[in-house]
Amino acid sequence: MPDVRRALLVLLVVAVGLPSSAASAPRAAADAACTALRPHRWAPATGAAHPRGDLRVFAIQYKQVVENVATYEAFRTAMRCQVEDFVLPHRVPGRPTLVVFNEDIGLMTLATGRRGAAVREQAATPLRAPAPDQAPGGAAAALGMLNAAYAPQVAAYQALFGPVDPRKQVLLAATDTFVRAFSETFSDIARDYGLYVVASNNQATYRETRDPAEVALFGDPEVADGRAFVATSSRVPNVTYLWGPKDVRPQAAAGMKNLLFRNEKVPLTDFELTLLALDPGPSTGPAAVANARGTVVAGHRLGFATSLPAFAWGYPFGKRPRGFRPCADLSVTYAACMDAQGVDVMIQAEANSGRWAGNGGLGYWQPLEWMDSAWRSVADPTLRIRYAVNPFIVGNLLDIPFDGQSAILRRGARTAPRTYVGNLVPERLESGRKGEFLGLTPWVRPDGPRAELVAQSARLAPGSGDPQENDYLQTALFADLLPR
Repeated sequence: MPDVRRALLVLLVVAVGLPSSAASAPRAAADAACTALRPHRWAPATGAAHPRGDLRVFAIQYKQVVENVATYEAFRTAMRCQVEDFVLPHRVPGRPTLVVFNEDIGLMTLATGRRGAAVREQAATPLRAPAPDQAPGGAAAALGMLNAAYAPQVAAYQALFGPVDPRKQVLLAATDTFVRAFSETFSDIARDYGLYVVASNNQATYRETRDPAEVALFGDPEVADGRAFVATSSRVPNVTYLWGPKDVRPQAAAGMKNLLFRNEKVPLTDFELTLLALDPGPSTGPAAVANARGTVVAGHRLGFATSLPAFAWGYPFGKRPRGFRPCADLSVTYAACMDAQGVDVMIQAEANSGRWAGNGGLGYWQPLEWMDSAWRSVADPTLRIRYAVNPFIVGNLLDIPFDGQSAILRRGARTAPRTYVGNLVPERLESGRKGEFLGLTPWVRPDGPRAELVAQSARLAPGSGDPQENDYLQTALFADLLPR
């Protein structure tokens, strides 16, 4: 990292979060530091303001960059810059603010510090290349490197909880890293800026310890602060967290003092089950219903449907069967159970591991498939969900492309009709422009023939060698939610 850029980052750590009365010099330093971190393709936030809004929601479309996880400070700065760049310029004084970051936004922090140096170097080698996208050999190789780097912690957790599935053992071993990089960063952002913050990671529950033996065994060997964060279970789910602006459990471990809700993803994707061996959230019984029910923020019940669960309705659009039981088995009806629990706002944090322009898992155009998640939640007449917030993480992670178009939608909205790229071909109910979109981020090129869109995805993909490789858009959306 150039010395000038590093100096700006240090200034940012000092400057961000200062009150409005703070000196203009630190504020200018923070602005300069965040400008230095912006990727090549970047756009300011756009939104749909409303004078009667009682909750302003932001959907952050973050482009993941390997340099942003080199150190804890680098990741913390990159995340705070998302707030500085996209949220603060559009914040309404006195109005509660909810900022939704992405699914898996903490995953790349596995490569933080000396233990992740080899993987960060791999990201610049041919090992990042597709082989193809659905067979992530580079990612598998990186997990092997990380298992070796975290070998002492892997051995410690195997002794504590074993046997632990070797595919997920490094995620357990990295608990201390995840808490320092992910949990503390977003917890502090919520508290320091006075926000409600949503973000996701594949992470075990944990406790904080100052026992010297445990610190030596489980802690980051590069950090000498006399503490460590230790997993309390061998379960590693895909978790979406909600932090609030004030501490609610002062005696809790760092990163959890202002934690308001914790949701475990169910169902999981094949990628999560086969490559990472993650643990699904509960699918039956009271725990499953509570997981889908979510929690209330500023009078709105937020439900968390992280990617695949937002597609789990259990019946076709508008054709709810007689006697349907939405909460009987959430592995097939998760989204319908959310609706049955009175969820007002579906939060669909997203990490779509694949090229955006092309066929998806159901065998037809993926952006058209996507209409069965956030858009359906506010368009299907058999449902009552009023809003959907669907931010995507973008950018290549080794040989895995992540891409999509972030959206905020409202039931009954009559905005200028729009839709995802390639969806104008009149082939399904979901085809064509729709009025429910309050906001939709542009893709990296304007809409056009699908063949041209597919070619663009190929240029963005890992290992393409094209000047546009990994040139995804970082931006954000905001919208004011109305009271019921």
